[in-house]
Amino acid sequence: MPSSIYDIARAAGCSISTVSKALNDHYSIAEETKRRVRAVAEELHYQPSARARNFASRKSGSALFVTDFYRNIGYENPHMFEIINGATHALEEKGYSLLLRNMRAADAPALLQDAMLREQADGVLLHATILTKQLAMVLMKADLPYLVIGRPGFSTGVSWMDVNHESAGRLAADYLLDRGYRRVAFLLGNAREDTIAQSRLKGMNEVFAEEALSVETISGCLTYEEGARAAEALLDRAERPEVIVCSSNTLAVGCLHALRARGVDIPGGMALMTFDNYPFSMIVQPQITAVDLDMYDMGWEAARFLLRRIHKPNLQTQSFCTTPRLIARDST
Repeated sequence: MPSSIYDIARAAGCSISTVSKALNDHYSIAEETKRRVRAVAEELHYQPSARARNFASRKSGSALFVTDFYRNIGYENPHMFEIINGATHALEEKGYSLLLRNMRAADAPALLQDAMLREQADGVLLHATILTKQLAMVLMKADLPYLVIGRPGFSTGVSWMDVNHESAGRLAADYLLDRGYRRVAFLLGNAREDTIAQSRLKGMNEVFAEEALSVETISGCLTYEEGARAAEALLDRAERPEVIVCSSNTLAVGCLHALRARGVDIPGGMALMTFDNYPFSMIVQPQITAVDLDMYDMGWEAARFLLRRIHKPNLQTQSFCTTPRLIARDST
């Protein structure tokens, strides 16, 4: 009876997985281990079958996109689908398909580890919203190529790619100061969890600090209704801000409707600005000035890096891509 991979594993004192990777010259196996396994295979006159060789070298031709696809995500975070759109097109050019997997942050370490062990895809794109320190440890020990889309909110050695949100904040601040605005209120979601908005706010404050000014932060605003209520509260102050800057289109539309309902002229009585051009800023009256980021390009670049990493697994990156642009409109 011919020798099998199980016989080699037993004789070499290592796992079947290690034997398979050593015989296929996988980068994750030490050279000394490869030499030992190959020597045992030669001693046992091991001849892999054609089926085994094909299985060992087989690629699935697909990549996973993993995030928490919670209800209403398309409304609250349209960025997500522009990223997926860009990644899909980049992968299709190289004959790959993109599979979507729903994972909550708490469940992601175990679920993703299982998906990697089952080799369900050749690589994984993960959105940073589900990245935890536990998941980062899983990724750094994994053989499967991956890339985190979005800068992690903690120090880690994982590979990530993001747009430069601080640069977007600085662009917004420069524009407002050039237009003469000094009293600025910034609306965002949970101050601790909304890391993207915090990065934008940081960029704005860096520029305002040069003029001995600061941006007022109003947190806890995620929905249309919360944006409207925040605007109404600002209008009731004796000293109003000159401009409201919103971290999302959803908040901006809520603010706009609240200002119009109170008869406030925009921008004469209060100016309004938002981050992200899509989906509402250009279809309301007045149209809202926006700092736009090309998230399609973000997905495209992320997928292209993942493809390179599939062929060169030792590639690493922690970088920014995509330059923000300001679209000046009637609201300022």
